[in-house]
Amino acid sequence: MTHDNLFQEVEEDLERQKLEALWKRYGGLIIAGAVAIVLATGAITTWHSWRAKKEQEATAGLIAIINQAKPDPDKQIAALESFAQQGTNKTQAVFARLYAAADAAKEGKRDQALQLYDVVAADTKTDPAFRQFADLMAVQMQMDSADPAALSQRLQALTAPDAPWRFTAMEYQGYLALRANDKAKARQIFTALSQDASAPHSLSERAGDMMRLLAE
Repeated sequence: MTHDNLFQEVEEDLERQKLEALWKRYGGLIIAGAVAIVLATGAITTWHSWRAKKEQEATAGLIAIINQAKPDPDKQIAALESFAQQGTNKTQAVFARLYAAADAAKEGKRDQALQLYDVVAADTKTDPAFRQFADLMAVQMQMDSADPAALSQRLQALTAPDAPWRFTAMEYQGYLALRANDKAKARQIFTALSQDASAPHSLSERAGDMMRLLAE
């Protein structure tokens, strides 16, 4: 055996002894860590499956309430409110409140509808698109009765460039300006809407009609 081979065997033996010593010292921890990772992965998978099942059950429950054949309006509204209060799923709860508000408005229960819209609009944990939709519907219900300035202020955040309902919010602000006898502001709003290429076609046409009426 050459000196080089001897040195190599000694080095390999020393390395093996180091690994054995490390394993004796930390092997238990390594195994425990590996087991923990496997258990955690399994727990996460189980949790996701459980959550998906619960969401499906919540959706099915909401659809069952909405799709009742010839429902009693009062009972359906109560059922939707109860569903929302259970808080099974945040998104479904929001849909339940919005649907209940629409039903209440249709049945002439104005105060109840406004209260439901206000709950959604005030919930900071709700998606901004739903909150702004609730604001929009609440304003729509009060267009002919509440203070125009207060309603227009409530719509202000909805007119931001990235707001999902900005064009409708702007249109409502135009009508509110007319209610406040501010024709100059109304004309400015309807002009902007009629000239905005990104606005929905039907809304642009309505804005154009309003511009012609204001010009007479």
